[in-house]
Parts: sequence; structure tokens; C-alpha cells
Amino acid sequence: MAMTSVDLDPRLIERARALTGERSNRAVIDLALRRLIASRQKGAMINGIAELVDLPAGLDAPVAPPGAAAAQIHGS
Repeated sequence: MAMTSVDLDPRLIERARALTGERSNRAVIDLALRRLIASRQKGAMINGIAELVDLPAGLDAPVAPPGAAAAQIHGS
């Protein structure tokens, strides 16, 4: 693991520790980096899905509109 020295805003790190419940600065920074990466990957994944064209034809299967499965289950 790499050792890195950074200057942190003490108020910011303390607020992050209080919000996350983490006890160490290292844990707060690790959590923040993991969440940043997950957030960006999720955004990229959503953008990739949004760019798919003619998806129903490519699936070669019926595609139900959002909520249709729930309506079937609940008898609506």
C-alpha cells in the first residue's frame, strides 16, 4: 500500500468522520475514494445503457414497459 501525505481541512475531515462513523482519517479517505469510483462507474454504466439503440429487437424477447411486472403481480 502506498504511503501518501496530504493536507486535510480539519473541519471537513471531522465532519466526514461524524457522518460516516469512521474513526480514522485513513478510513474516511478510503471510503470517500471508493464511493467516488463507484459513483463514476455507475454514471458511466447508465450512460452506456442509455446509448443502446433498438434494444427490444436485439434481445429477441418481449420487453415489458416499466411497472408492468408489478401490475401483473398485484392484479392491476
